[in-house]
Amino acid sequence: MKANLFKTASVFLLVLLAGVTAAQAKDGRRNHPGRPEVKAYFQQNILPVVRHQRQKLEAQLSADDKAQLATYRTQLRDLHQRGKALRQSIRPEGRKETGRPNLTEAQQQQIQQLRSDARGIMLNVAQMARKYEANISQLTREVQPQKAKWTADIQAIVAKTSTPEQQGQTRHLKQRHHGSRPHSGMRGGFFRPARFLLMDPNAPVKADEVDANGSSVFPNPASAANQLEYSVKKAGPVTIELLDSRGNTLRALLQNEQQEKGTHTIYTPLGDLPRGTYFYKITSKSGSETKRFVKE
Repeated sequence: MKANLFKTASVFLLVLLAGVTAAQAKDGRRNHPGRPEVKAYFQQNILPVVRHQRQKLEAQLSADDKAQLATYRTQLRDLHQRGKALRQSIRPEGRKETGRPNLTEAQQQQIQQLRSDARGIMLNVAQMARKYEANISQLTREVQPQKAKWTADIQAIVAKTSTPEQQGQTRHLKQRHHGSRPHSGMRGGFFRPARFLLMDPNAPVKADEVDANGSSVFPNPASAANQLEYSVKKAGPVTIELLDSRGNTLRALLQNEQQEKGTHTIYTPLGDLPRGTYFYKITSKSGSETKRFVKE
């Protein structure tokens, strides 16, 4: 566990603040054509569930540990800002360079210090996480079926958007790991104890977590009711269905209702639904999409 933390400490600074998967940061696939779609899938389907599980854990933490975690988050944000400033001093914005930059001795020392500080914080968090190992394991087991679906969905997105060369590289990696290695984003991700513990359950939802199609669900998770805001790109019939976690239709909220182009909102009472994961399926002349939400 310590070795993994050493390797991912600097990556986690970006993950914590940018809200992207560790796999995206570690693999360096910023130019992969499927990256925007994977990121959107993560924000729409995975992040709400992970946040919901982290909120459950919050009630199980001691007051002292909550305060200490807040301190660790502040320290990591400070390290992130210092690292960002250092990167800008090494490679000023707008300056085109190829290859590794030549670092001064002072810059090398600053980098080592940042890594050392981040490593120390992550080790402290890992030590705290051991106290809640059973709690985190239980929360992880609760979403195990969903994690399997996430892995399959992301693999399908990557396969669909990869070039033949990239697909060959993926097959080569699978062969090296005997075909048993799951998608890197699903090996542990936010459910790794230290990373999961550091998540801020009270952090506001970011603007870029709204679907690129203009749809969003609020609040999410929800208890008594929530509302779906969606965008109609072409005027025509719209059908909205409420689905259970297996994709079975529970009821139709709209059935071929004629709607004009623009943004629309539908309010849904949820009092009759048991706790769990549900979907809105929106079908219009532009196609169909689904939005996931959690009922508390």
